[in-house]
Amino acid sequence: MLLVTLLASAPLTCSSPACAGLHAVQSGAPVRQERESATPPEPGPRFAWFAGSFDELLTEARRQERVVLLSFLSQSNAYSKKLERGTLAEPRVQAELAGLLCYAVDADAKETRALRKRYQVLSSPALVFLDPDAGLRDQLSGYYSPDSLLLELRRIKANRATFSDLRARIRARADDLDARWELAVKLRAIGDVAGYEREVAELRERDPEGRSTASKRMRLAALHKAAAVTLELEPLYRFVESEQEPALLFEGWHAIWLLEGQALRAADEPERRRRHELLYFAAARALWPLVPPEKVGFLGNDIAWYIYENRGAAARADLDFALEVAQAAVAAAPLVPAVVDTLACCLFAVGRQEEALVHIRRCIELDPQNPTWRERLSEFQNASR
Repeated sequence: MLLVTLLASAPLTCSSPACAGLHAVQSGAPVRQERESATPPEPGPRFAWFAGSFDELLTEARRQERVVLLSFLSQSNAYSKKLERGTLAEPRVQAELAGLLCYAVDADAKETRALRKRYQVLSSPALVFLDPDAGLRDQLSGYYSPDSLLLELRRIKANRATFSDLRARIRARADDLDARWELAVKLRAIGDVAGYEREVAELRERDPEGRSTASKRMRLAALHKAAAVTLELEPLYRFVESEQEPALLFEGWHAIWLLEGQALRAADEPERRRRHELLYFAAARALWPLVPPEKVGFLGNDIAWYIYENRGAAARADLDFALEVAQAAVAAAPLVPAVVDTLACCLFAVGRQEEALVHIRRCIELDPQNPTWRERLSEFQNASR
């Protein structure tokens, strides 16, 4: 099953787990979708919203040396409500937030306009994280499911690949081009075009021949952006044919896989559709061996689910491949019902109905409140009769 999360401006080279490893990570596209999941709640301390003023919040953060979370939510935005009432209320998320100073900001109020401008909040929902000295640590835009937000929270609390981390790396070593490109991407994601252009100009000046990994990533991002508009993928194929570095090959094939899927959905002629179906399945096979271990669970789920969704056009070898990928995804993320559901569907697609029923019942055990799993169980049982 697809994991659905809407995230604004998911960059091609975002180094956070949520950007790079979760379902339907449409790198370089305006919107990223990831199938939402629920896992059994774990007991833990609940966080409490800070009740004082914003100035008092910053004073308390300095005094206690604690990271601050500013939650910009709008009661007129459906994804804000879903984030507030679903994800932020989830016990595991609340336990992870317990160590932060959390401050709710009404994104609709005129009184918060200056605060939104100060932290370049373009739309809601948005989660802005501040260092204890009130400097920007990181920012997340859009809706996140509990599992994806937990990954991001742990990264941000550890100060990995954040604005703070990347700027510190650049201060320590001005020729850290990878840090410069990652910072540029993050600046662009929050609408800081001037900051993005500054870092890109610095990168080009320090690597005029474009031989560094950072320069290649920048070129790949440009190719992806252009291909997303025209669906002309030949430049991306030339890029992966000429590249040898595994990380860049992963990013390149990931882009091709996503865009072949986009081209498949856009095709209206049978011959053209069949061509993109074949290229889509081939891109998945090329991508899978390159997926980093930490991304196998969610990205493996994506690959398997998309093949299952297009099973009408898939050969038996494609379905067997999807099953192999789904099994690896469940081994990496055994407690995520959506991932287990994908395995159940792939098993059912190859005629292993009894095993499929076992796994869909496991989804019900993990997430008994979700009606999708019972509907799937009924579907499988009816089809088996």
